[in-house]
Amino acid sequence: MKALHSVEEELVKLYAPKKLDIACGNNKRPGFTGIDIGGEPDITHDLFRFPWPIKAGCVNEVNISHFIEHIPHHRPDWPKDGWFMFWEEVYRITRPRALIHVVHPYVKSDRAFWDPTHVRFVHETTWYYLDAGWREANGLQHYTDADFEVVVISGAGIADDIATRTQEHQNYARAHYWNVIPDLIVELKRR
Repeated sequence: MKALHSVEEELVKLYAPKKLDIACGNNKRPGFTGIDIGGEPDITHDLFRFPWPIKAGCVNEVNISHFIEHIPHHRPDWPKDGWFMFWEEVYRITRPRALIHVVHPYVKSDRAFWDPTHVRFVHETTWYYLDAGWREANGLQHYTDADFEVVVISGAGIADDIATRTQEHQNYARAHYWNVIPDLIVELKRR
C-alpha cells in the first residue's frame, strides 16, 4: 500500500527549474517555471518566506518583472533589509554565470509612485549594491555575501520627444529630468 504524504513532506518538496519567473502572477514568461503566492504559478510560495522551495545552484536564468519595488524593507523575523534577503535567495538558487533579467519602475518616473503597494524606489546605483567589488570599494561588505555583475542597465519606454535626440542628450535627460522613461531594464550575472 502506498503511504500518503504528510503536509510537512509537501512543504519541503524542492524544485530544480532551469528557468525561473519570480513573481510571475498570471503572466508567466513562456518556457519558464513560475513561482508566486497567487495567480497561476507552477510553484505557489510566499516570496518573502525564505528559503524558497528551490534547490541551491540549479537555476540558469531568472525573470523578474515589476516585483522588486514591492520588497519590504523590514519584517520582524528578518535580520536585515528585505532587498538583501531577497537577493541572497536569488544568489542561493542560481548557478554561477546565471542571467537575471529585471524590469521595474524607474525611481524618476511617476509610475514608481502611483501604486500604493510600491515600497522601494530603485535607482541605477542601487544595483551596484549587489556587486561585491563595488561594495568593497565603498566599505559596504557587511551588507551581503551575494555577488552579481551589473551587465546592462537601460531604459524602456523613453518619451518620444527625447527618443529622437542624441544618445548623450537621452542619458542626460534620464539622469536629470522626471518621466523620461517609465521603467528600467536590468541584466545581472551571478558570479
